[in-house]
Amino acid sequence: QTRPTILSLALLQSSFAFLSPNSVNTRFSLPFLTAHPNDHAIHDDMNPIKTSSTKHVQINSNNKSSNDENSITTKIATVAMAASLVLGSSAAWAVSGGGLDYANLDITGQDFSGGNYKGKDFTQVIAKGTTFANSNIQGCRFYKAYLVNANFESTDARGASFEDTSMENANLRNINAAGSYFGQSLIDVKTMENGDFTEAQIPVKTLKLVCEREDVKGTNPVTGVDTRESLMCLD
Repeated sequence: QTRPTILSLALLQSSFAFLSPNSVNTRFSLPFLTAHPNDHAIHDDMNPIKTSSTKHVQINSNNKSSNDENSITTKIATVAMAASLVLGSSAAWAVSGGGLDYANLDITGQDFSGGNYKGKDFTQVIAKGTTFANSNIQGCRFYKAYLVNANFESTDARGASFEDTSMENANLRNINAAGSYFGQSLIDVKTMENGDFTEAQIPVKTLKLVCEREDVKGTNPVTGVDTRESLMCLD
């Protein structure tokens, strides 16, 4: 990305030089303003435009003709357009360069157990049957992920986002999901036994159904928090 950026900055600098109030009597060495090698002077009605051996052209903006003004304006527009295209293409490449972390990937059946994935982006992943058991997934984003049959047993999922996911038959046993975000699919998981869901954000209607589950019980082995109490289920 460095080379296109340097090129675009050079082009912009050239165009800004023409637009600057200080451009009167300023010398430029851009190729498209270089006089023909056989020419020694170019004249208009008011003032000659002379060239040096290095093909520098001195432009007096106060006295140049309307034809010269139109020509320079056209060239400035061309330079500016070229620079914007280069900068735009570089920005587009950065945004579309494969996404962040694991976003939009198919990681079906893969083993992510025992790893540290804190803060990683798993947006819209396909993770059917994938295991994250005993992993650190704090603050991870699983927005709209396909997590059917996924294993999150004993994971540290504090602050993770599971909104709009498909979690049918997912294993949340012993999970520490304090402060995490869940959608309606939470009621489709295989088990929530011994999970810690302290201050987890769960839709009200979904929470009511969750509290009716028989597996919502036990105590988290890491935090010592009672599962039902963490969900504020009324017995």
